[in-house]
Amino acid sequence: MQAGDRQVLDELAVCADVAALVRDRDGRHVIGDVEAPVPVFSVTKMFLAVATLRLAESGHLGLDAQVRRWLPQIAGAITVREILGHTAGLPDYPATADYLAAVADRPGEPWGLTEILDASLTGDWPPRGAFSYANVGYWLLGAVIERTTGVPLAGTLAAEVFRPAEMAATFYPEIGAGVTGDGYDTRWAGPAGAAWSTASDVDRFLAALLGGALLHAGSLAAMTSAKPAGAHPPWREPGYGLGVMVDGSLGTFGHGGGGPGYQAAAFIAPGAGRSAVILARSSSCALASPTELALRWLVI
Repeated sequence: MQAGDRQVLDELAVCADVAALVRDRDGRHVIGDVEAPVPVFSVTKMFLAVATLRLAESGHLGLDAQVRRWLPQIAGAITVREILGHTAGLPDYPATADYLAAVADRPGEPWGLTEILDASLTGDWPPRGAFSYANVGYWLLGAVIERTTGVPLAGTLAAEVFRPAEMAATFYPEIGAGVTGDGYDTRWAGPAGAAWSTASDVDRFLAALLGGALLHAGSLAAMTSAKPAGAHPPWREPGYGLGVMVDGSLGTFGHGGGGPGYQAAAFIAPGAGRSAVILARSSSCALASPTELALRWLVI
């Protein structure tokens, strides 16, 4: 084990309320309770992306189909693929005054799609084709999946992702079934980030994704083919694929996430034979974010 590896493990070990499962070619290293379900927020986007790609593989939907086919209230010709990659030119809701006030006043009473669209789509629309991160797109994607399959999103995620990857403790909650100790219902994040999982389950997901148990090789290649997403530390060459954050220079892909009370990071470096899943309370690691710690572990 290299000195940098030991430093990352030591930093994780002194963090309060952190669960980390990191791997190198010598095996796995575990910190904290890796079997305890916690909110993983935008790591959920990887789960939704895999479900969508599997539905595309089975012919149930096309990645280049227009979203208005299922949601006629959405103007324009934006496609499923553009939503997956945040290039649909959609405005977003998380910083809007109405949304922030509603979460603060009623943390246990999450909005549904109608309210999310009302808060999002009245703003300025970014240019279509360029990367612009938009949680609202994944709300739309969740609705597309439900209308395609005819079953609630939770059922499709379980059938297409959680069971095939043997993620027995992972779930997409019904309203009221995913409430944190602070009274926040993660369904406020909806299909963009409501899932709960464990470090052990997310580790299984990464292994299944890379090992071909979830997607055909062509779908995985499309998922990890990225458009530039703007340079900012700790990234060197950041990009976004279909539901995954990619850095071609670092040789990594995966996703980070964060919301009230929790932060998450789940990344893999296939060339280095390394992966890192770090789930933590927001105040747990004072020295670095879970994403920064994960990338420090992955890049040797």
